[in-house]
Amino acid sequence: MDGNKSPKASVTEVRLVEAAAQCFARSGFKATKTLEIAILADLNEATLFRYFPRKIDMFFAALDSHLSRIKLSRDLQMSLAADEDPAVVVPKIVEFMLHILTTQPQLRHLLHVAGFELPETGQMIQDHLAPIFEMLTSYFKRSAEKGNMRNVEPSLTALGLLGAVVAHYQFRELLTKGCCFPPDLKGATAAYSNLWLHALLPDLWRETVA
Repeated sequence: MDGNKSPKASVTEVRLVEAAAQCFARSGFKATKTLEIAILADLNEATLFRYFPRKIDMFFAALDSHLSRIKLSRDLQMSLAADEDPAVVVPKIVEFMLHILTTQPQLRHLLHVAGFELPETGQMIQDHLAPIFEMLTSYFKRSAEKGNMRNVEPSLTALGLLGAVVAHYQFRELLTKGCCFPPDLKGATAAYSNLWLHALLPDLWRETVA
């Protein structure tokens, strides 16, 4: 595509990417038709192909757009860098995850589509998420070395914490499908944090297994 697109063209591309994200998230990659995306973007299919010659190009653009929105808050970054106590940091990590899950439902579906239908998106996903995962892993490693938490494999700690929040949130969503009430984010943050702090902090862990 032309690197000197006019503002109007840029807006058109954004409309296409957002329409593509909606369609791919709803129907998957193979089942989504380019005409469906064009109609949703209120454009004709010829315009779509001027921006994205292949359907997979649109998926990559949609996934990249949503992954780019995942950013650690400045507060969480500072807490990680300062090696603050896990009792302070873990709730912030949980809150970060729940914020993504509740504000970016399309991203979750796009990641599912990528995993099941388009394994070639793996490098893009890694490029976006690896720096965040490495920051969390490094924090847990330093915390264990300082005796602020149990000496558990830091990568497993980060993966387990993130994975547990995602899995339980999606399980809850499955069970409450069609219900109109929103999740209790404050309560969920406290519950997830309490569970993991009991597993990670030496004193709380000894109380749990006693």
